[in-house]
Amino acid sequence: MGAGVVVAPGTVLTAHYLVLGASQVEVVGIDGRSRTAERLALDHDSGLALLTVSGPDLQPAALADGEPARAGDPVFLLTCTGDKERRGASGHVSFVGPFEAFWEYMLDQAVMTTIVNPGLAGGPLFDLQRRVVGVVSLGLGAVGRYSLAIPVGLFLERRPRLERGEPPPASERHAWIGFYPQASEDGVAISGIVTGGPAEAAGLQRGDLLVSVDGQPVHTLRQLYRALWRNAPGQAIDMQVLRAESIQVFEVVAGDREEFFK
Repeated sequence: MGAGVVVAPGTVLTAHYLVLGASQVEVVGIDGRSRTAERLALDHDSGLALLTVSGPDLQPAALADGEPARAGDPVFLLTCTGDKERRGASGHVSFVGPFEAFWEYMLDQAVMTTIVNPGLAGGPLFDLQRRVVGVVSLGLGAVGRYSLAIPVGLFLERRPRLERGEPPPASERHAWIGFYPQASEDGVAISGIVTGGPAEAAGLQRGDLLVSVDGQPVHTLRQLYRALWRNAPGQAIDMQVLRAESIQVFEVVAGDREEFFK
């Protein structure tokens, strides 16, 4: 279950992981009426999903299409805990900047706030003019950075394509490995492997410590993703890892995340 925000009478914006892999999606509006999502457009790079729903029109929220959110801005979020209960909370933007996560995900301008989300993820983050400035995606554990929102600007850049239900063009797709890297003081270790993905096919394993990608040392997730994303799907990538006190090199044929999760 998750929340969402109406951005046009028949479309709802939410966090993509809430509907990833779903065979059917049901949307319950604030009017209590159930609607079926007829089309689902995912954007893995931004972490957003756009649902086209049937039934009576929903009232859209206004979107902030000017200046992005800035540290210190007062904001509030709206969410739900179920079909009928709605909740809100307010606070401030504490940080706007880079964010990386272990599922091959990276943002340059994530919006972090002092708000503890009182309900489900996927709902809107508003400024004081009641304009959507982001989609609340994750709860964070850092002091003063309790929730993370995906900036609405990423949706506006992709809106025409998402409304048409089209995947990113081939020229914009980058390598996907299908693993879960975790960064620590010791470097970047693989904490899991996606079944059926390129990493599994190449022989990478949980517990491997990444040393380099195509000869370039990697010590952080940002370094790792930048090195990987220089490659396109189908290209071979040399990944050097430390396993059982020995250095090994694996050739990974990069996958296409759009095709894998289609």
